[in-house]
Amino acid sequence: MSSDKIPPDYADELADCLAMYAPGLFGYACVLGRGDRAPAEALVQATFTAAAKQWSTVRRLCDAQRLCWLQTTAGNLAVSMFRRNGAFRDCLPRLEARCRPPSPDTYAEAMAGIAVERCWRAIQALPPQQHAVAVMRWLFAMTNSEIAAQLGIAAGTVAAHLYAVRSKLKAGLGPYDPFGDGEGASS
Repeated sequence: MSSDKIPPDYADELADCLAMYAPGLFGYACVLGRGDRAPAEALVQATFTAAAKQWSTVRRLCDAQRLCWLQTTAGNLAVSMFRRNGAFRDCLPRLEARCRPPSPDTYAEAMAGIAVERCWRAIQALPPQQHAVAVMRWLFAMTNSEIAAQLGIAAGTVAAHLYAVRSKLKAGLGPYDPFGDGEGASS
């Protein structure tokens, strides 16, 4: 069939086929699925969906051939499900490892805490305008132009203050430098 819609005469035939073969096919699917009801139900549904798509061919089969077609299709679909589930089961440890949070690094967390504490102590000791620029930038995440507008100074002055503050922090904090090499004076 070219469209997803089933013609009314096919729908009636499919309903009769479902009523006739579904109970036996469900038992067969339970055997294939090792007694698990949910996969067996899904397998029966997938089998009858496949039958609906091929109904113009399946409807012409005699009862024995139709039963054989349904069982063969259910078997093929079960094999596909087992392979798909097996592939998923094989990749599950990799997915789990990727999603698992990293184990805590106590040393790094302690060093980060020390760095933040020393950094804010150094910022508190800055001259008032440099202190204001540093707080607006790193506490409130404001841009140079926003800081300039707030303080009524030029954006270049803000950049100069940030450069001076970074230089003081780098000199005073040593290994606790929060900027590393990644943040330049233009940010």
